[in-house]
Amino acid sequence: MEKFLKLLLSLCLFLPALTVPSAAGAASAKEMSVHFINVGQGDAIYIKAPYGEDILIDGGRDGDKVVSYLKKQKVKDIEIMISTHPDADHMGGLDEVLKAYRVKSVYAPKVSHTTKVYRDFLYGVKKEGLKIKTASKGVKLAVKGTTAAFVGPVKSYKTDLNNWSAVLKLTYGKKSFLFAGDAERKAESDMIRAKENLKADVLKVGHHGAKTSTSEAFLKAVKPAYAVISAGKGNQYGHPSAEVLNRLKKYKVSLFRTDQQGTIVAKTDGKNIRFNVKPAGTASGSNPAYKLTASLDNTQPKQNGTIRLTVKGLPNGTDFRAVFHYKTTTTAYSGKIGTPLAVKIGRATKGYKVIIDVSAVYKGKTYKTQTFFTPR
Repeated sequence: MEKFLKLLLSLCLFLPALTVPSAAGAASAKEMSVHFINVGQGDAIYIKAPYGEDILIDGGRDGDKVVSYLKKQKVKDIEIMISTHPDADHMGGLDEVLKAYRVKSVYAPKVSHTTKVYRDFLYGVKKEGLKIKTASKGVKLAVKGTTAAFVGPVKSYKTDLNNWSAVLKLTYGKKSFLFAGDAERKAESDMIRAKENLKADVLKVGHHGAKTSTSEAFLKAVKPAYAVISAGKGNQYGHPSAEVLNRLKKYKVSLFRTDQQGTIVAKTDGKNIRFNVKPAGTASGSNPAYKLTASLDNTQPKQNGTIRLTVKGLPNGTDFRAVFHYKTTTTAYSGKIGTPLAVKIGRATKGYKVIIDVSAVYKGKTYKTQTFFTPR
């Protein structure tokens, strides 16, 4: 009987260990999600931390678009807002976010600007009753279950706003993210020289993939497995550049692009990372996606009327040439992509189909298209 009681007592002590999960086991099951919101030519990144904190890095140009996205994610308030630097395509939407949400703390680098965008941001922060905390090397953020700290800027860059970018490294478990803002080669070099730990699994590529960022030395320091480029489709800057895409390809980095794939979402349990879409690849630059198109507001105008030719398909502002082939003469005009070109057709022959040859050169490559009208 005594042996039986001892056995029963042993089972009672052993069973709870099998049935009750440990606190550490429960914590490891929590996920962190990072949303690279498609805001066109700009940056806006929403992070849902593993224990529920909401973090926003930049707000693109259009705050309404960011607020709409946050509402879809059922965000109630924002624990941490980070403005990487005062450029409008990063800071422009933050004032609307400040109006829409209770924000607990705001971080930004110690650099000012004279624009309305910057003044609106300051006013929004003041109205929220907050003071801006300085984002600089070594400043840590209290985000439960993670290690979050700024690795840049490491120094003053006077009026060079891009290099002032607040660069955040966020680590959860064994997986880490590096958000590079618009930091360029100078800031990248300074972070490397300052011996900052830049190694990360996911790199938010600096300055939308511009050739002035993401140097080979920086890629060697970060050693990313994945990279995300936030850029606008067909943007006038040609972002991302072929140079950066080729460097990412050289280092076998799996690439995601908002201009091609929309909003990119990465989720991690601290051990693995998964994305909502497959990588876009790094094999080619942005030029192959371009296709020149031409349209007229009226394809059957009256004699002596005015038609408006609109050319699209390349970055706005790119020069184009339009050659009108009338029945008895040929006339050439120059215009800008995205801006309607008004042309008075004079006494063009009624019923004669006037062909318009349109051509434009972008990054050394010539693009062509045609359209036509018939006077009546």
